[in-house]
Amino acid sequence: MSILIKNATIVTQNEKREILEGDILIQGNEIAEVGKVDEKTDSVIDASGKMAIPGFVNTHTHISMTVFRGYGEGLPLHDWLNKKIWPAEAKLTAEEVYWGTLLGACEMIRSGTTCYSDMYIVHTDEIAKATEKIGLRALIPRAMFDLLPGRDAKKELKEAVEFAERWNKHHLVKPCISAHAPFTCSEELLVKAKEEANRKNLKFHMHVSETRKEVFDILKEKKKRPFEYLNSIGLVDEHSLFAHAGWVTKREIGIVGKNKASISSCPVSNLKLATGGICQLTEYDELGANVTLGTDGAASNNSLDMFETMKMASLLQKHHYWKANILSAQKIFDFATINGAKALGFNNGSIEKGKLADIVLLDKNAPNMVPFHDVLANLVYSANPSNVADVIINGKIVMENKKIENEGKIIEKVKELTRNYL
Repeated sequence: MSILIKNATIVTQNEKREILEGDILIQGNEIAEVGKVDEKTDSVIDASGKMAIPGFVNTHTHISMTVFRGYGEGLPLHDWLNKKIWPAEAKLTAEEVYWGTLLGACEMIRSGTTCYSDMYIVHTDEIAKATEKIGLRALIPRAMFDLLPGRDAKKELKEAVEFAERWNKHHLVKPCISAHAPFTCSEELLVKAKEEANRKNLKFHMHVSETRKEVFDILKEKKKRPFEYLNSIGLVDEHSLFAHAGWVTKREIGIVGKNKASISSCPVSNLKLATGGICQLTEYDELGANVTLGTDGAASNNSLDMFETMKMASLLQKHHYWKANILSAQKIFDFATINGAKALGFNNGSIEKGKLADIVLLDKNAPNMVPFHDVLANLVYSANPSNVADVIINGKIVMENKKIENEGKIIEKVKELTRNYL
């Protein structure tokens, strides 16, 4: 199938960060041309009055946790996990995970996200199936932990590897290896998990340094801070993605940067759970880390909105460092697009010839997007999901004129499944 997007303002995110006026030719699942195109195609989208951007890459979430939106409110992280979320997850059915994933996918698409990285521990095949069904792109693991009752390292690793092997030949969904966190995984499991990721050439994903308690627990047990500990056992490298990473020292940031690892900052979730640490995006970026952005799950953030995440990430840096010019809007947009693509290993994140056709069209003439003094500032500080008009993923239109196929059915099904829930 071929699609021609005509007369768009194109925020390319190419090497020169060009913003162009013109057309985008999509052939199959790739971008074939950007500029002035005069070619007959199967479908034409008139993008006059619209802005084309690369779809956002949400590098850390738990998509099926939409079923827990608003559940366990007002609790600190460890109480929230131990008293509410983990007991509730133990009751989750495959059907709830499947439909919860579809609901989260609708929310992501409506807010301009075309690619995400998940982390979940139950019914992960249902997450992958639902993701492919609706047409999102994703990096999905069967996450592991073994330091809680009823969990065994050997069984955890076996199930994670089997999941990766089942999903290794798919196009939209790629598997990865994921260990939950240093405080929920034994050193043996962490080492073997990373070895397996390296052996299979897969990305490795985990939570790190989300709370002060976690940091001091690891420091007490291992005599090292979390990133020092993880680096000492071979986990910190360019193929690893670490979520949160807010309670860190300058030395730890240097370790991450030196090893070219990726971090996923989830500012809205961190603020809502009152974790206390502000992820030092500026220093990570300056010292060589690949900085990306994530929403976390809808249970801790309550939304999967990357526009909100970009704005909050930027404002927190300005507030923390007392510097209004600490990070440009362009840099923040990089974190949400091309840096995310690099972290997840997908050939997307920019609108260029040869890249995967993951493109979002925004209404640039909406009141909140006018005037056009600074297009990037408008995207980071002014835009919101209401501006998203059309979404193309892998060369297929998944939302057209703000309509997603079967969205109403998905919403009603989740309402039915959660009506008497918990």
